[in-house]
Amino acid sequence: MTGFMLEVAPGGSARFLFSQGERVIDHGDEKVFFFGAAREKERPGSGRADLPLIPALRDAYRGTYTAVTVNASASRCAVTQSPMGGNLPVYYLSSGDRYYVFTSLTLLSIIGRRCRFRNDPELIAEFIYNGFIRTRDTLVEGVYKLLPDEYLEFPGGEMRLGKFERKKAIPAAVSLEEMYQREESIINAYIDIAAEDDENINIAVSGGYDSNLILHFLTGRGLNVRAFTVGGRRGQDETGTAEKICAHYTGVSLRKGTVDGGVLRCMGEIVKALEGNVYERGVFLQYALADLLRRNGVRYILLGECSDQVFNRNFYRVEEPGYLTNYTDHPYELGTMVVLKKSVLMLDAFGITGLYPFTDEDMLDLGAAITEENQTAKIKQKEMCGAFFDPFVQGLIQKKPGSTSLCALFRDEAEEAEFIANVQRTNEFYDPSFRISYKYGPGESELDYYLCLEYLRVFKQIYCEEPHGSDLSVTR
Repeated sequence: MTGFMLEVAPGGSARFLFSQGERVIDHGDEKVFFFGAAREKERPGSGRADLPLIPALRDAYRGTYTAVTVNASASRCAVTQSPMGGNLPVYYLSSGDRYYVFTSLTLLSIIGRRCRFRNDPELIAEFIYNGFIRTRDTLVEGVYKLLPDEYLEFPGGEMRLGKFERKKAIPAAVSLEEMYQREESIINAYIDIAAEDDENINIAVSGGYDSNLILHFLTGRGLNVRAFTVGGRRGQDETGTAEKICAHYTGVSLRKGTVDGGVLRCMGEIVKALEGNVYERGVFLQYALADLLRRNGVRYILLGECSDQVFNRNFYRVEEPGYLTNYTDHPYELGTMVVLKKSVLMLDAFGITGLYPFTDEDMLDLGAAITEENQTAKIKQKEMCGAFFDPFVQGLIQKKPGSTSLCALFRDEAEEAEFIANVQRTNEFYDPSFRISYKYGPGESELDYYLCLEYLRVFKQIYCEEPHGSDLSVTR
């Protein structure tokens, strides 16, 4: 597990009660502890010297990371994240005269604290509808979380929440050639990280544009690539498309995984990895992918997550979302708190670091410049891909992408019905008057609802009811 627990005492002195997987650098009088994949941009000292340390880190480093800055002599510390919320959840609480900042609920045992489930019907309903909680609240009483555009500071030992300014649309004329060059530069920087820290270049591929753009640049560099794809035993399955694309390239080998009933039986491990931060139907595919990667010895993996959000004009519309969220109207919230979070947390639980070039701040700058051309369906991004992709590859991905169907978790419709009936009989969160939102259409939406109820039941059992100090690590 990568992460930390930080204790901040009166006066502002801070110490780690736990830390694992950090990389430490000196930044003037400050020590910066990076958790995750952070690399300095282009050249040493590339960050703007006129910026305070917290925004300077975002200016100088790329990657998906969480950072703790400590100035021991000045009794000052801060916790921040890379754009779009970083690679870890950042929880915080106050206890007595001290503050604790930590990245896993399992670390509460260090300070002798147990999780108490927050039985708030409105909060639970929001989680069921959206798959996450929009505010700083969590499913645990007294524990709060840092939102994606926030950071924590402790001047004089008092906690202060800071807020980064969100990216806003700044329309500019950008040709397809310039788009290609800018994205090539950004994606190549992440390929360099993968090449530096793993003997193999690994990528998760599907039948869509985003992972195939990364694969396009990988093959253009003549690198040997291990590609990984996962599909469902029943329902929609993109692995056939991914297999044809990988076979078309030289130097690309493919390994396939499957979402089936065995994944559903691992609900406990899925909950342990995500810790109640997010539920979304894609978590089962994410688990199958992470398990496939672990079995193949992967440490770093390139992924195309969040392109749909970053190249949606609504990503740059800064306003509070309503109670119900959706991918078209609320790409920032869904991208930061669902799409990225479910991937980074699942991979980290298996000891794997995800590399996400579409979350890079330079990529966000590009997205902000072409909002009107992209509209809400990344129109210009697809046009750019079409202009530079191999015609064979382009012909294969000119289709409507989709997520692996939840029916893949069940042998047949009879087993689906049996699962639903069992949840209705035994799950305390089941309410026959609850109005299911049919965001995925009939059948899929019902399964999604009942699986979310099971997720909540298992979360409460594991984190709030099992004996104190029980082993909550993901079973290998």
